[in-house]
Amino acid sequence: MIRKHLALATAAAALLAAGLVAVVTTAGPAQAASISQPLRTMVANLPVAAEVRTGYDRDLFNHWIDADGDGCNTRYEVLIAEATTAPGVGSGCTLSGGAWLSYFDGATWTDPADLDIDHLVPLAESWDSGSRNWTSAQRQAYANDLGDARALAAVTDNVNQSKGDQDPAEWTPSLTSVRCRYVTEWTAVKTRWGLTVDTAEKSALTGYAAACTNSTVTVETVLGGGTTTSPTVTPTGGTCTGTNGTDVTIPDAGAAVTSTITISGCSRTTPSTASAIYVNIVHPFRGDISVYLYAPDGTYYILKSTSSTDSAANVITTYTANLSAETTNGSWRLSVRDGYSGDTGYLNTWTITV
Repeated sequence: MIRKHLALATAAAALLAAGLVAVVTTAGPAQAASISQPLRTMVANLPVAAEVRTGYDRDLFNHWIDADGDGCNTRYEVLIAEATTAPGVGSGCTLSGGAWLSYFDGATWTDPADLDIDHLVPLAESWDSGSRNWTSAQRQAYANDLGDARALAAVTDNVNQSKGDQDPAEWTPSLTSVRCRYVTEWTAVKTRWGLTVDTAEKSALTGYAAACTNSTVTVETVLGGGTTTSPTVTPTGGTCTGTNGTDVTIPDAGAAVTSTITISGCSRTTPSTASAIYVNIVHPFRGDISVYLYAPDGTYYILKSTSSTDSAANVITTYTANLSAETTNGSWRLSVRDGYSGDTGYLNTWTITV
């Protein structure tokens, strides 16, 4: 793929000359945003929207990849992780001697061929619920999600086939003792990926959850989950924190997009010398992305520049900055730009603590 660099040096030089640019160093990678809520609350917070199947094709989800290059693709990674008796792993990731429990029906299997790897929220259902608007990289990440054990499950093949692409309003495991687990995991996956539910699905989940223990469910979000449509500000120990989770598409090699957090009523008039800016951006090549922070007075802080050598995915990082020359209260803007052609991205959420 040819990716064309769009130079940013001229603009940066002008800002430096004007004394409006400060370079910020990163404190290292951070985890995705975490949500912990009682089951019934998490179900209640699932957004309702009509499903749209138009354009769906299973081939739009590149699944069963070997993400870590160890010779075992996603299917086999799940089989190894979920085995009740650990299998031997031979050449080409051939498995032998293992045993598996299919929690949907309580059946035990010793031949991996008797098991399917179920996308707990099926690929078609995810399309209906929002993944139709994702990039191909986001759909691949969803189809191979090993970051949350609830996303994929090794289950009896014909049981998985009977489930198909049905949601809990249409299908739940025949083993009623695991129904609460299934509903909890379905809710967690939808929350993790910021997916919607239709009216019948929401009603079914609400009814099932009411009969389950209202245990706290913790989810590390990837897209959209737990975000709000407007910024929030929370005073904490002399500092103030604002979060904006309004999802913003980053166009391919296009103009910068911005997201604003307005802080008001903070008793701390001057930000910390080590203010924190958490940024969660989904993009197949994070080296394409530049991220700048605008203070209320217009001062421009460079959080991240583009890098032609960084081919890893996503920007999920907390940056630190000396913002003590600024005024805490006011509108803080995050500006994100894709500096190369070839891929689009997605600003999921960002948080500033001053």
